[in-house]
Amino acid sequence: MTKIGKYTISGELGKGGMGIVYRGLDPYIGRTVAIKTIRLDMLRQDGGKEEVLKRFVREAQAAGNLSHPNIVTIYDVGEHEELIYIAMEFIAGHSLESLMLQGRKFTLAEIVRLFAQLASALDYAHQKGIVHRDIKPANILVGEDLKVSLVDFGIARTSASTMTQTGMLMGTPRYMSPEQIAGKKVDNRADIFSLGAILYELLTQRNPFEGESITTVIYKIMHAEIEPLEHFNKQLPPGLEGVVRKALARDADARYRTCGELHAALSDSIMPKKCEATIIASAPRAQETQMIPAADVPAAPAGAKSRVPLFLLLGAVIGILAVIIVVVVLSGRKEGAPTAPGGGSAALPLEAPLDPGPPAAGAGIGQEGRSASTESVAPGPVAAEAPEGRGAVEPVSGKPLRVQPQPTEVAKKSDTAPAAEAALPALVRPNRQGYLEEELFNSTVMVQVPAGNFTIGSPKGEGDDDEHPAHMVFISGFWLGKTEVTFAQYDAFCQETGRRFPGDEGWGRGSRPVINITWEDAGAYCRWLAKKSGRSFRLPTEAEWEKAARERYPWGKRDPGPSLVNMKGDGDGYPFTAPVGSFPAGASHYGHLDLAGNVWEWTSDWYAAGYYRASPFRDPCGPDSGTKRSVRGGSWKGDPGTIRSANRDNQSPGIPLNTLGFRVAMDDR
Repeated sequence: MTKIGKYTISGELGKGGMGIVYRGLDPYIGRTVAIKTIRLDMLRQDGGKEEVLKRFVREAQAAGNLSHPNIVTIYDVGEHEELIYIAMEFIAGHSLESLMLQGRKFTLAEIVRLFAQLASALDYAHQKGIVHRDIKPANILVGEDLKVSLVDFGIARTSASTMTQTGMLMGTPRYMSPEQIAGKKVDNRADIFSLGAILYELLTQRNPFEGESITTVIYKIMHAEIEPLEHFNKQLPPGLEGVVRKALARDADARYRTCGELHAALSDSIMPKKCEATIIASAPRAQETQMIPAADVPAAPAGAKSRVPLFLLLGAVIGILAVIIVVVVLSGRKEGAPTAPGGGSAALPLEAPLDPGPPAAGAGIGQEGRSASTESVAPGPVAAEAPEGRGAVEPVSGKPLRVQPQPTEVAKKSDTAPAAEAALPALVRPNRQGYLEEELFNSTVMVQVPAGNFTIGSPKGEGDDDEHPAHMVFISGFWLGKTEVTFAQYDAFCQETGRRFPGDEGWGRGSRPVINITWEDAGAYCRWLAKKSGRSFRLPTEAEWEKAARERYPWGKRDPGPSLVNMKGDGDGYPFTAPVGSFPAGASHYGHLDLAGNVWEWTSDWYAAGYYRASPFRDPCGPDSGTKRSVRGGSWKGDPGTIRSANRDNQSPGIPLNTLGFRVAMDDR
């Protein structure tokens, strides 16, 4: 065969039970493509060839609407003689199946890197309403630098439907979920089960449901217990056992809710990631408990997080005060965050160091957050977010989580507080967006940002080079200042510490954002605030800052206007800085104000233009060193391009500017 449709065929790339994949050339634009063909005689159906073709085209169109760096792009679909064909992106590489058959063994670091990309691609597809249903090594292409590309979106669904109607089961079901084998309705958790089977095989070089016949394989999937990982490799980190078993749970409700959760748990079990180098607050932080081997203690549920026993933190507090603090600390715990085992690093079964590798390439900016619900539930932190960071928030219950409107008085530990202000109660209450706010002694208001996956960066064709590639990250829960630090707050710090008072350019002080401060000035303020409050204050990381902003602009996708932001030439009434909070209509999804415009904001990260190509999946915190610090948000001199949430800029840490201030971050309790 020399031609299929308009494409010139130059050779075969592979064969399958339903057709052949050819290498072809689009003669009009000179693009090399892969052409997957499906033999019509393999798609028997009562409705005839026309109905089969319609269903195949519908599925191909669904896959063609997926645009993601880790999903093979579909260019064209058509019919040629007795074939249906799909022309798709050509990937120079090999399937994961062929690599495994060749004896290729992957290090733990490489496995995490593969799963970061798989999780990003599948969570993106799932949010588009598409379940792959045929995740297996043969449908995972691995190119240079371990770049993953998923194929056969939608095609597997058509095949599965046809096989069910004809009573045939084509190929091996070693990666199918129990509900899929039983013919029940499936959702994204079916793909999570398949990922669990692939993970097991990568770790052990053996499929968990190996059998000599399809009947044996099906029986094992439906009834048999999988063999422990330690039977194959005793050097594997013990936490991996719980990760694999949770992904392979027969009950779909017992599995991870998203592929991103699975990847986060996998990453945590191999190397918990923390940004200790970026923390500039002096307040002590809680230590995580040591990891206990899964053979001795069952794996923790996905929503749990290891912490030191509370009595070690509260032993000095007695009576009613101690009870209040315990209740508050417990209520502040995050729901839905992956388990983060503590302790030192574990031995690799292979030679590579423990490094999660580059993060998953992510989807572009998604839709705006869902509008607030009037439903109320008990007070507490908002659950972990849905994987597509700039999309709707989905708590565990599936409903937007809101808190009761009554404020809560939080007593502080006066016996450990270094100053009288720390003994004063802080006010905790929900804001208009439904997220918790805490007001401290000097009128600093902190807004809680829940843990969850988030797509950072800009999609292809948007933004500057340093905003690419867009990729998914997991951000632990934290609190971020509702507004930028004001002159009034900073002046109080200077008055008490003897530090220089920064100039205000004659624009006014008070509630205007402090300007003309260096990165170290901002860090010194964080340390002072930590000492005064007994809490762990610092500057936010770039990733935290962008997660708080969430959308194209903090308020959503709407173009900037004078009611939303203080920026150059928009007629907002402020030629320079504006008092913080002057633009409530421009509030972010979580309720932060002035994230765009007014003043640029220091972050804790060193700046590197190519950092997004190498940042870790969990809590990225910038390069280890550099000459400039990252700044975010734009200023009163900015334009619509510079005040975008994904826009990155940098500044020498020792240079104060009248366009640059900061807001503080606080670790979640």
